[in-house]
Amino acid sequence: GNLAVFGTGGTGKSTLLRTLAIAAAVTPRSGPCDVYALDFGSRGLAMLEGLPHVGAVINGSDHERLTRLLSWLKDEVEERSVRYAAAQAGTITEYRERSGHQDERRILVLVDGFSAFREEYEVSANAGWFTTFGQLAADGRAVGVHFVMATDRPSSIPPSLQANIQRRITLRLADTH
Repeated sequence: GNLAVFGTGGTGKSTLLRTLAIAAAVTPRSGPCDVYALDFGSRGLAMLEGLPHVGAVINGSDHERLTRLLSWLKDEVEERSVRYAAAQAGTITEYRERSGHQDERRILVLVDGFSAFREEYEVSANAGWFTTFGQLAADGRAVGVHFVMATDRPSSIPPSLQANIQRRITLRLADTH
C-alpha cells in the first residue's frame, strides 16, 4: 500500500525514505522493485541516484521531469490494469502467480517534502498534476505502484489523498495535536 511519514525537521524522514529505497533492492521475496524519488526537501535523496534499481531522483524544481514521470506512471497503471484484469488478478502478487510473470516490477515512488509538492502543484496552473498524483495513489496500489510521502504534519496531506494511505509512521512532531 501507500505510506505517509510525519515528523518535524531533523527527525529522520529522509533517512527513512533512503532506507526504504535501499531495502527495495534487497527483498527478493517481494520480487523486483524500481524506485523513483521526488525530492522537494533538502536533496536528501540525491545519494540514491547511483543505485541500479533507482530510475530517477527528481529535484522538486524540475517540473518537466516530474510531469514526465507522472505521465509515464499514469500510462503504466492503465496498461497494468488491463493486463491484471485479463489475468483476473487483483494485486501484483496475484498477477505474478497467475500469469507466470515473476519479473513484474513493483514501483515505489518516494516524495520527500510533500507539503512543498502540494504547495507547488495543488492550486496553480499545475493543479492537474496534483490530481493525477492523487489518482495514481488510488489506482496504483493494486497494480504494484506505491507511494511513500514524507511531510512535517498530518494536515499537509489532503483528506482525499489520506483515504488512499494504508499506513502511517509518526516521528517526533512539533505539536502534540
